[in-house]
Amino acid sequence: MFAAKSARRALALGSALVTTGVLALVSTPQPAMASGITVQATVDCSNVNFFGDTSDWYATDLWLAGIPSGGGSVPYSSATAVPATHSWRFTQTVPSGTTAVGAGGICSGGHQYDFFGSSAYASIPPGTTTVIGTWACTTAPVYPGPWQTNCTVQSVSYS
Repeated sequence: MFAAKSARRALALGSALVTTGVLALVSTPQPAMASGITVQATVDCSNVNFFGDTSDWYATDLWLAGIPSGGGSVPYSSATAVPATHSWRFTQTVPSGTTAVGAGGICSGGHQYDFFGSSAYASIPPGTTTVIGTWACTTAPVYPGPWQTNCTVQSVSYS
């Protein structure tokens, strides 16, 4: 009898502990799902060089990068051509906590030994959920031979 009473008490105590543990798990506030920052970027070739008016050219090798999150290539399938300006427009999401974003492409397409030069980054204020920016890219030969494209932030807005 004493053993049966002890067993019932042990089961009741175990059941209470399990219930309390489950309730504690359910009632513990869960962190909000991390949302990203939407970046709507336009990349535009904007200069005239020895081989013509590159503002009539679409950039190649589009890319987007964030600090400190990194980045990479933007597939053409996710970009929209803007015929009026011969630019590309695309939307990508960077992780929350990204403090700056840059974009670009190569505007010296067709020349031998094209490469990226530099790109300016737009700072992202805390609390921003959307960045809308335009990067203007120019290309020039670098003596003694290769061509490079450098991009600057032409305009940026936040919401």
